[in-house]
Amino acid sequence: MADTTDHQLLQRLVLEALPFGVSVVNRDGKVIPWSEGAEHLTGYLRQEVVGRSCQEELLKHCDGDNNPLEGTTIPLLATLREGRAAHGRVSLRVKNGYFLPVQIQTVPLRDDRGSLLGAAEIFEAISPPSRDERRQSKLGTYGCLDALTGLLNHSMIQAHLRESLSLHLVYPVPFCVMCFAIDDLPGLRKRYGQAGVDAALHAVAQTVENGLRPTDFVGRWMEEEFLAILKECNESDVVKVGERLGRMVRNSGVPWWGDTMHVSVSIGTTAVLNNDTVGSIVSRAEHALRESTEAGGNRTALVTS
Repeated sequence: MADTTDHQLLQRLVLEALPFGVSVVNRDGKVIPWSEGAEHLTGYLRQEVVGRSCQEELLKHCDGDNNPLEGTTIPLLATLREGRAAHGRVSLRVKNGYFLPVQIQTVPLRDDRGSLLGAAEIFEAISPPSRDERRQSKLGTYGCLDALTGLLNHSMIQAHLRESLSLHLVYPVPFCVMCFAIDDLPGLRKRYGQAGVDAALHAVAQTVENGLRPTDFVGRWMEEEFLAILKECNESDVVKVGERLGRMVRNSGVPWWGDTMHVSVSIGTTAVLNNDTVGSIVSRAEHALRESTEAGGNRTALVTS
């Protein structure tokens, strides 16, 4: 008995020591263990997850194009059905409401006779959490970050835009500017209060930042408006990026006192033109944003000139 207890203890200690998330489901698709690494990456404690089905909204996964995975397209359920390992990149919704890009691997779990007992999913953030901690530590020290969203503040994103325009005069590599805002903030504020609006602004900011490339920049341009600079990007690319980011936001959801806020964004985009200034390129992007909003929101608009 003592050997069995020691063996179980060692198994639990190994599970807790792993630097990535581990989720195990039984044949019914219900979560059994939920590791400390999974808690750290998602923000969900094991008491919130154990016993829940991997199909529930709480554990939503999206594919590389940020379309929700459902039914047997959910990695763990696919492994249970097919009985074989799989791996890939998905976006996993965390407790704060935004999606975190992760690399996953699923494996079937069998007994000594080969009978399928369940499946395990191992997931690891593609962008390590320590990146944000280092960024907060360095840029925050110099007053470069917006306190609420963690993005670059107005002055810093404006400085990056000036730099991009200056570089474009020497090397005319295309880049695009994107302005975006949450739809119907007055209605959101009326229902959830300013604290709810702040939570939504933070979740949308983090969702978009996680959905952009490391070479792109995104910051809080105005109180309720964000601005992103997409490097090496042209008009045909930027609309696709905007639509993808819009799907990410719609699918995220923001937990709020037992409720879930579902928000959408209006997005306005434009590509750099010769002799553009900060004022001219931002004016076109904001014009596109107004077009998107006036057309009912939840869409991406492009202004070319």
